[in-house]
Amino acid sequence: KSRLSLYVKRVFIMDDCEELLPPWLRFVRGLVDSNDLPLNVSRETLQHSRQMKPINKRLTGKVLDTLKGMLKEDRAAYEKFFGAFGAVLKEGIYYDEEHKQAVAAIALFDSTHGTERHTLDEYIARMPEAQKEIYFLSGTDRRSLEASPHLEAFRKKNYEVLFLTDPVDEFAMQRLTEYAGKTLTSIERGEVELEDETEKEAREEKQ
Repeated sequence: KSRLSLYVKRVFIMDDCEELLPPWLRFVRGLVDSNDLPLNVSRETLQHSRQMKPINKRLTGKVLDTLKGMLKEDRAAYEKFFGAFGAVLKEGIYYDEEHKQAVAAIALFDSTHGTERHTLDEYIARMPEAQKEIYFLSGTDRRSLEASPHLEAFRKKNYEVLFLTDPVDEFAMQRLTEYAGKTLTSIERGEVELEDETEKEAREEKQ
């Protein structure tokens, strides 16, 4: 649960104020001191207070900007943080329509490209020109995914595939269908078209 304390004009009001941040940022610790709330505010009145929505929105944006800065300036520290709280953070992709793209931008994923975790922007920067979609494969662990027969065709095309091993990934991707203009596609569901016209004609002629 929330670990944020609420103060009004430096007067302590309550611990564990859940209205200050969304549940997917419940790992944040600290306090908020507001000048916009009345001193007699209670948990019941907070739920209906019109001041809480802009406070929540501003705090959420500030936390995401801080994490984005950490990712850019201290990758090692961010990767350590993400290893501890990444699964919780990615809940924001599913539960928060307004911030899901911002959360997706700072999420890290395993992939067929080396052993380190990567962002979606890093994945897109490596995409061959012919590749139009972001491909992913879901499973319980990286080792079993690396042995998947689904990967064979993608390795031949030099197409990177994300490995989604966190339990939260499965339902997060139900909401994150697109990122930076690229469709996210599971390589084990439905038909994935990897052939261009030249390859298709050559295969049909050979058949």
